[in-house]
Amino acid sequence: MKPLTRTKLKYKAIILVFSLVAIISLGLPTVKGVTYSGETTGYILLQVESKGEAWYIYPANNKAYYLGRPYDAFKIMKELALGAKHNFIIDTNVFPERLSGTILLDVEKNGEAYYIYPGDRKKYYLGRPEDAFKIMRELGRGITNSDLARIPVGITGEPMAKSMTLPKANEKILINDVPFTTQAPFGDWSDSRQQNGCEESSALMAMKWVQEKSLSKEESLKEITGISDWLKKKYGESRDTSAQDTLDWIFKDYFQYDQVVLKKDVTINDIVEELSKGHLVLAPMNGQIVHNPNYRPPGPGQHMMVIRGFDPTTEEFITNDPGTRNGESYYYDKTILYNAIRDYPTGYHETIKEIEKNIIVVSK
Repeated sequence: MKPLTRTKLKYKAIILVFSLVAIISLGLPTVKGVTYSGETTGYILLQVESKGEAWYIYPANNKAYYLGRPYDAFKIMKELALGAKHNFIIDTNVFPERLSGTILLDVEKNGEAYYIYPGDRKKYYLGRPEDAFKIMRELGRGITNSDLARIPVGITGEPMAKSMTLPKANEKILINDVPFTTQAPFGDWSDSRQQNGCEESSALMAMKWVQEKSLSKEESLKEITGISDWLKKKYGESRDTSAQDTLDWIFKDYFQYDQVVLKKDVTINDIVEELSKGHLVLAPMNGQIVHNPNYRPPGPGQHMMVIRGFDPTTEEFITNDPGTRNGESYYYDKTILYNAIRDYPTGYHETIKEIEKNIIVVSK
């Protein structure tokens, strides 16, 4: 299907907004009043002391834009929504902080509109009347007339509104609630299953993040050694597992989880882009050249860790490195870490014939 022209995009926006306004006119559910604060930036606010009139707090200037009349709502959609590429919208689960509260239009497909809810930074489709009603019912925040009066009213056509575009990714990216474990939870590095358990422990951290569960030392030890024993019994090898085998054997077979993909020949920007989408990255590497002072010299030649964030100010990746008990939220210089990334063959310290910069991307 060909991308829509600008005229067709505007027409689709009109249909969308009229559907939304029609829903509003039918009456909104009762919502509790809240005291306005800066946290309401990007939210849809509902006047609980009036007739449930809806206002959109535009993130670029923290002003309130009235959604009550079709003409006003259309102008908001036309002037305040941001155009974005189809793959970026569809492939992103949790959007960057800079897009919190925005409305994104898919400019490469049919002009579908998505609201990025500030509460979880996930996308909510605005295409059908029932979708709009659900958003108003579940995501709208009540506000009193006196609190609403403190917010300046925005007028479409203002320079701030017209000039807003997708900003550069210049803020820190950090995926929260990723539990940590070292591959030897109680320091028993003499156990070969734990000494070679970086793939098992990295996959375990990622899966607990997916399941939104915590991770104790006792559970970590049981899981890491259990996965290792299971791999040895089923596949005949559990020490070094390549990125592809880690994906197929541990994620897809052991955990029965398939929202994982292998990305080959990646760049630093590729890794940052995946993180900005809310995806975890598992990277195989040469641990002997990352210069981690906590490793026992010379460090692991075959190693895997979880990359969970990026700080553009210091130009460092943020990791959960199972190779040390101090590995939670461990910062590595982006160039040092990237240069260390190299896939390795399954086996036990097999010869690495070429450098392949492959990663595992985990989403939920």
